[in-house]
Amino acid sequence: LAYGLRTSLLLAVAVSCINLIFGAIYGAVEGYYGGLVDLIGERISDILSGIPFIVLATLVQLHFVSTGKMPTFAGLLLAFCLTGWISTAYRVRTQFYRFKNQEYVMAARTLGARDWRIIWKHIFPNTLGTIITGSVLAIPGVIFTESMLSFLGIVNLGGQDITSLGTLLSSASSQ
Repeated sequence: LAYGLRTSLLLAVAVSCINLIFGAIYGAVEGYYGGLVDLIGERISDILSGIPFIVLATLVQLHFVSTGKMPTFAGLLLAFCLTGWISTAYRVRTQFYRFKNQEYVMAARTLGARDWRIIWKHIFPNTLGTIITGSVLAIPGVIFTESMLSFLGIVNLGGQDITSLGTLLSSASSQ
């Protein structure tokens, strides 16, 4: 059980880190520039969030894993990362809208700081608490979803060198 949980936990932490990085960059650009950049970025996020995750995971498994283009673990990581960054980007975007008109940001802009310096040195550190909390709370959700996909047989992480919590639960229920 501990060996299977290790794989699930590794997947969850990897997904959380990747979604944190991509969502933070995407949300920071959206929130700082606003206007048309925000409008286009939000429409892309809306389209991607409208795709049901179980359908997305099944398509990735059928197209990439079943054909041998990538291992099962990488396919599951890809499925989680295709839409998992959206909530992080939304959180970062909201925080940037909150902080971008503060006095210290206007002072940095007045002193001639470039946009990227303002984004990463002045506004982003203030958003870290919210972002990290959201990323840590996403880990149990990834473990649960991976276990569900493995239990249902959509993802097969049971092999000679790798197993997961859902695969162990599935094999225990069939005996």
